[in-house]
Amino acid sequence: MFCVKKSVTPVRYTALHIDVARFATDDFNPFHDKHKWARIEGNPFGGPIVLGFQLSAYVAHAVWSISDEPARRLRYSHVRVTYADAVRVDETVTLTIKPPQWTDDGQQISHRIALRTPRSLAMTGHLRFTQKPAHDAPPPVQPLSLNRIRDRTNVPGTEYFLKRKYMTTANAKNFLIGAGVEPSLYLDELDDRINFPELFPVSMISCALLERGVKRHYDFLGRPMVYAYHDIVIDREAIGRLKSNDTVNILVSNARVAAAEAFGTGLRRGQQMHHCLGYSGLGEWIFQAEIGLVPLASLLAKSSTET
Repeated sequence: MFCVKKSVTPVRYTALHIDVARFATDDFNPFHDKHKWARIEGNPFGGPIVLGFQLSAYVAHAVWSISDEPARRLRYSHVRVTYADAVRVDETVTLTIKPPQWTDDGQQISHRIALRTPRSLAMTGHLRFTQKPAHDAPPPVQPLSLNRIRDRTNVPGTEYFLKRKYMTTANAKNFLIGAGVEPSLYLDELDDRINFPELFPVSMISCALLERGVKRHYDFLGRPMVYAYHDIVIDREAIGRLKSNDTVNILVSNARVAAAEAFGTGLRRGQQMHHCLGYSGLGEWIFQAEIGLVPLASLLAKSSTET
């Protein structure tokens, strides 16, 4: 078992890495666009920034690569990360993975992680592998019925917006390249190895959130928001059953805005959360996620009070 703190080979994210990752996942957020980033109101980043899921995929692969066989046999992944700062174009990230912690019953192992650029801490959090089921709540709708609902529409009788995506090996390979991960470790047709990386279908949440915003005429340039945190639980066995061209139905809830009394607990004014779910076309649960977003204006206001 890996028992000491480990630093992983750093990755430098160029504009090409960002483009490849965003095209592979249909992420049209202007923060990642080499033309539109300059049109964002108050944008302090000076260029495109790396996708949040791009960074999470790099971290998840790194943790997986140093995990032993007992950890790899655990069914669920739990990725809980907080975004402390954006990773900007042409910046190099350095990842530190702390020693694993097993529970006494051997049903869960956890790694703390920290991702840094030369300027600042970019991401902190943990990745856990666990054998315990993590989706106790009933689905908001019969999952198979999602196939009959039109893409990019509200799910009748629920608060959820539906985005339908399809698994393709080409997009998964490009997503991995963009994340700084060797694609052949997961996908190689000559070796009959088609293992979609677990963060790939989850990464399509970004597209679902953006499509939802477009339908609601959200002003992405005038009222920009950035990720505050991701709290994701993934059924790795279910993802292992996905094949090329399989359907993934993604549900995104309405925004839940943090109450004013929560601001003193580390939440920022205007911070909101979306509950997201992913199901295969066969109705199998794939993932659930809580996605936290914070207005860029709130971050800029906090920075100005600290200087």
